[in-house]
Amino acid sequence: MRYLLALLFFSVTACDVLGWTQSIAPGMSVKNAFIYIAALSLAARFVIRGGFKLDVPSIQLWLGVLVTYAILTWLVVGVVLHYQSYKLVTSGIDLKSELLDNVLMFLLCLYGTQSVADVKFVTKWLLIAVTGANAIAIGDIAGWFQIGVTMVGKGGAEAGRAFGAFGHANETAALIICLLPAYAAAAISSAGIRRPFWIAAALISTAMMLMNGSRGAFVGLVLGGALGWYTCRRIISFRKAVPLLIVLAVLVIPVLLLVGMEFNDVLTHRVIAMLQDPGSGSGRTLVWLRAINTMMEHPLTLLTGFGWDAYSVMGFDQAMHNHYLLLWFELGVIGVVSYLLAIQAVVVTARSAAAVARPEHRAYLVACIFGVCFMSVAVFFTLLFRPWLYIWAYLGVSMRLAVMAVAEVRIKAEPEPAATRAPGAPRELAGRSLPVRGG
Repeated sequence: MRYLLALLFFSVTACDVLGWTQSIAPGMSVKNAFIYIAALSLAARFVIRGGFKLDVPSIQLWLGVLVTYAILTWLVVGVVLHYQSYKLVTSGIDLKSELLDNVLMFLLCLYGTQSVADVKFVTKWLLIAVTGANAIAIGDIAGWFQIGVTMVGKGGAEAGRAFGAFGHANETAALIICLLPAYAAAAISSAGIRRPFWIAAALISTAMMLMNGSRGAFVGLVLGGALGWYTCRRIISFRKAVPLLIVLAVLVIPVLLLVGMEFNDVLTHRVIAMLQDPGSGSGRTLVWLRAINTMMEHPLTLLTGFGWDAYSVMGFDQAMHNHYLLLWFELGVIGVVSYLLAIQAVVVTARSAAAVARPEHRAYLVACIFGVCFMSVAVFFTLLFRPWLYIWAYLGVSMRLAVMAVAEVRIKAEPEPAATRAPGAPRELAGRSLPVRGG
């Protein structure tokens, strides 16, 4: 199954790099087809093996609440309320592609991996797929070749910013900062030539993130890093972390200088503007206030939301630029709380497992915590569409590692049954075959 998941990542990434958005059937794209083939393969394995064990139920519970409420509001809006310009079928397709498919990807990677070797294999091939997409984007911008849909903004607030394979510049940057700690974990746990390979892969993605010019990503790294450090304060040794941070800074400086040769104006202008006026953000504050004022005019929506995909038919001329506010606007308190509790369950599960895991496993679990913290801050300033598939895939394999790390500790802690020991034999011989004389 792990080879099928690796193939899935490359297939989905290829669709994003090459812009394959062709529809095979209503609501079914080429990318969807690859996901559903993998899902059918996993379902067949469950049938053959006679079922499966439910893992990390808290995460699945809150994702289930989010999905159920989204479907309920979609039906109420489309069948009962009939908002002007609201199309039931079109919004249903958006619901499937923007929410259901992401949950399906999480479940695929959670249950499609069954060993630590599976987890590391799938995680590394996910990183390789994303690195490949970023490398192609950089090569395309540099003029080395013409592949894919990469572009550089020409005017307005987007002027000079690089758009990669994963959508808007802010989307690509949010995905990259979510996965950057995983690159570090892969490098730390590798040896020989594989370590410089992962360092190079991390630097390629870092270069792409800098070319995106995303202020949300920079804020995510700073505030998310502080949040991640606080969350893992009892797991990470400050004395050991400082040298690693110094090494990372030394490695990033040359990348920053190289990117600055072409994108320095974009980086300095956007960073300086953010420092001078943190609330300016391309008119984000005004957009947020309009959305909140609309909700205040209909107080019940502060609790219930307007319904799935309602923002698109409310006459707003700009995107929300805030994942949490969009959830609140459309799905109300239930939508925001269920999403936050699902993310909290991911962090708590990873932290609990990291506290007892072996060092080589702990690095990946701590990386997951930092990645979630980086991403959670970044999406306060942007909306994600394409990156969610990759993020939920990463969270799925990370949760499998957390489950296995805890199970490993429990197995070691279980007392050995007395019946398996020979009378008078020391405890360490329990369960072993005893030598027999004669013959």
